[in-house]
Amino acid sequence: MRVLVAGATGAVGSALVPLLRESGLEATPHVRPQTAQQHPLGKDPEALVCDLADSAALDRAMVGCEAIACLVGTMRNRFRAGDTYETSDYLPVVRLVESARRVARGPRHFVLLSSLGARSGSGYLGWKWFAEEAVRHSPLPWTILRPSVLDSRGSRAIPSHGKERRPPPLVGGLISVIGWLPGLRQYADELRPMSVDVLCRAIVRILREHGPTGEVLTGRSLWQLAR
Repeated sequence: MRVLVAGATGAVGSALVPLLRESGLEATPHVRPQTAQQHPLGKDPEALVCDLADSAALDRAMVGCEAIACLVGTMRNRFRAGDTYETSDYLPVVRLVESARRVARGPRHFVLLSSLGARSGSGYLGWKWFAEEAVRHSPLPWTILRPSVLDSRGSRAIPSHGKERRPPPLVGGLISVIGWLPGLRQYADELRPMSVDVLCRAIVRILREHGPTGEVLTGRSLWQLAR
């Protein structure tokens, strides 16, 4: 199986690409042209270096892929250059879905990294919801992931912006305490910070086992899949 990894130079994508390959899967890392010169994956011989709005280049790469791991998302430093939640979190998902539908070679499993708390509305979580809807209403087999706060410390992540992802101070400890309270263990499992490496192991398993599909997976399910 070959997996097109969109958002390959982010915290999750940069850790997922080598893990896919070590697990016996092939990976086509997508790299934005603006990032290609400053990130190791920009020189990867199998990289797709293009803007996702380039439908011809995207379709050529999509032909050889059986699955898509869509890990695109907002970076604050790009907002200064004119990016918005719509252009960063929604339109790339739509373009990937449309390409997967155009290139007829059987159904492609679409794994979308969303955000815990995504819901209909405005702002960041609202656009994450719209992106989910684009996937849910497509004919593709899909799996949507809503992990809790991600932690890239000690992981294999090499994000292009060079910054670690880490939970806010005291969050992990507070959630651990909540987990000991009667009836709140399951709630705490959903919210406890998740290592990027744990999330990547869960994604690899989902891709290898072709599912579960048609489900939105949150923290507790992802921890179990990563075992």
